Amino acid sequence: MSANLNILKSFVNEYKESYSVKEVVYEEGLVGDIKKIQAKLLDEKFFPSNQLVGILNKQIRRARYPMEVAITGQFSSGKSTFLNALLSRNILPTGITPVTSKVNFINYGEEYKLKITYYSGAQEYAPIEAIADFTDQRQNEMKDIKYLTLYAPMDILKDISFVDTPGLNSQSQSDTDTTRKVLRDVGGIIWLTLIDNAGKLSEAEVLEEYMQHFKNKSLCVLNQKDKLTPDQVTTTTNYVSEKFGKYFAKVVPISARMALESRAHQKDILIHDEYTKVVNEFKKELLEKDVDDLNFFEESFKQYKSKIHAIQDSDATTNTKLLQESNIQEVIDFINETIRPQAAEAKEFAIKKDLKGICDILVKEYETITKIYDVLVDVLKDCENKVIEHFENIPDFLIWTHTF
Repeated sequence: MSANLNILKSFVNEYKESYSVKEVVYEEGLVGDIKKIQAKLLDEKFFPSNQLVGILNKQIRRARYPMEVAITGQFSSGKSTFLNALLSRNILPTGITPVTSKVNFINYGEEYKLKITYYSGAQEYAPIEAIADFTDQRQNEMKDIKYLTLYAPMDILKDISFVDTPGLNSQSQSDTDTTRKVLRDVGGIIWLTLIDNAGKLSEAEVLEEYMQHFKNKSLCVLNQKDKLTPDQVTTTTNYVSEKFGKYFAKVVPISARMALESRAHQKDILIHDEYTKVVNEFKKELLEKDVDDLNFFEESFKQYKSKIHAIQDSDATTNTKLLQESNIQEVIDFINETIRPQAAEAKEFAIKKDLKGICDILVKEYETITKIYDVLVDVLKDCENKVIEHFENIPDFLIWTHTF
């Protein structure tokens, strides 16, 4: 009896594993919604194509990709310095002569590195220090480069991907066209201009041509406010807000130089820098030396701990005041409180619209297949008697051919 029960239990378990429907738990949010749709559309009974699989996977990657914020403006407005301030690192090259001639995507990565993508489709990686060699518009070799991607281990880049553009009114029409396309596709735009040049006719013409459709996701940043008196900053900000109000949701005066100087000396940034240095040094020593224990690193680690304690005990009053005066926090707040919610909503709407379009196409395809099937059934019904008659005559035909 026991043996029969064991056989029955085994049969029941095997049946459950083979035929029971297992409930799939999807993650909350847009990605989970896409996966639910993906599971239904890729059911084997629909014979899904590899193309459909690729399209749906692309939508999932699109949903997970951080919001993009473009940094643009006319040449020499300090875009690279401003981005360095946002990132708290002096990474992007700066100079009096305009140097950014390619779109730079600044994304999160576990380590600092630079990826160069060419028009041919080829890609190569280079040290982060070499970025100036690939962004200088004075270099003739740059014509084969399509765009650059800079990877950095910074928390802000987990949620936001910055796009450093060549700017508008570029010396190259193709660069201007590229910038224009970027502005259309990103979730937010920061228009950077020098505070003592803001409001000029030339800038108004550029804004009218390129920025008139982006107000809800655009912020105007007046750079180098440290060159003017507080009263001059207020007067200029009010003037630009009134004159260019139809192009921007807000106008904010800042000093990118002060912001970079203060943010680069924040305690958490300095501690992270020392951590990165000591880890890299440890890896280098470990690879280059034949070691049996970690005593070789004892002195370096003591120095590291000493620097960390010094940073933690340092007076940050001056640095905090400098950061407040730079006004960079107002830009960060605008990104988080205005651009980010709108971008998330717009991205969800766009993805769901695309998915609906995909479903509509599939429905039409299956309706066409069904119609073809119905027509074939009708054709077979119409010629059914003739086919049966021919089949019935086959034996006589075989006897006739065999006789001769």
